[in-house]
Amino acid sequence: MEELVSVIIPVYKVEKYLERCVESVQKQTFQNLEIILVDDGSPDLCGAMCDEMAKTDPRIKVIHKNNGGLSDARNVGIEMASGNYIVFVDSDDWLDLDMIALLYRVLKKYNADIAECSYRNICTDRIEEETNCSAKVVEGDRILALEAMLDWRWFKPVAWNKLYKRDVLGDIRYPKGKLHEDEYTTYKYFYNANKLVYVDVSKYNYDRRREDSITGKKFREDNLDACWAFRERMEFFYKNNLAELYLKMNNIYCWYVLESLHKCYLNNISGEKLKLLLKQVKKDVVFLSDKEVNEEYLNAFKLISEKGLKKYEKTYRKQNEKG
Repeated sequence: MEELVSVIIPVYKVEKYLERCVESVQKQTFQNLEIILVDDGSPDLCGAMCDEMAKTDPRIKVIHKNNGGLSDARNVGIEMASGNYIVFVDSDDWLDLDMIALLYRVLKKYNADIAECSYRNICTDRIEEETNCSAKVVEGDRILALEAMLDWRWFKPVAWNKLYKRDVLGDIRYPKGKLHEDEYTTYKYFYNANKLVYVDVSKYNYDRRREDSITGKKFREDNLDACWAFRERMEFFYKNNLAELYLKMNNIYCWYVLESLHKCYLNNISGEKLKLLLKQVKKDVVFLSDKEVNEEYLNAFKLISEKGLKKYEKTYRKQNEKG
């Protein structure tokens, strides 16, 4: 008999998309579902829409809460979930109707703790397959999955194209009040898993068309949260004696910080989060000096620390780009 799967859907300002999302879950070929709609204080009709849907399907449970953001809504859903397995779905996306059945089947077949599939990027003028959809199955332990995640290959840091055994989540929760919450969290779930399996076929539809989605916005200071997520991940690898992952993450962190600082410069950002990051860059010059870090990255950190971001961007970065 199929075990219960809890599907957690945070809901906020998605009137236009909510029905499409929930119906794609209700109509799954895998039917033993608990569908948890977390109304995150949405100021529109989303809360009422959730209540109406619950009247027509006993599998739907609705939680109304004050607005706390995506992380907080997911965390509330996790606490309420009674299934042995967890799926996260963003409420402006939708699933192919056999996604959960496929993930459940491969998870059971390979005795895995996390099963993952590929996804489609739904853009305004095109649909992009994230992979070539070879139907290839990749199985591996936590190290293989973490290595692949750093290479953006097979196992991805996003929350929503996966089926998790409930035990893998443990007491790990999403960070409240942060953007890029998946970057803070998914790698810890991977680390908790003994075995993971990936099937190279797209079953999740990631809608990138919303004007107010994170990816559709101009770069904001809050996007710097990802820098801290990457640094936290670097420290996690170090503490858990994952030497190769740690060294690789050092370079990823440096590259991402430099790209983020460049975007701050281009968008005239000058808030507190930027100031904190620049302070961290100064500390990192010392911290990274004896690590195997790309020399170009380390030199850039040194120049930013000594000359300041504006002078670095106006003089040194332009010189490097010309060279």
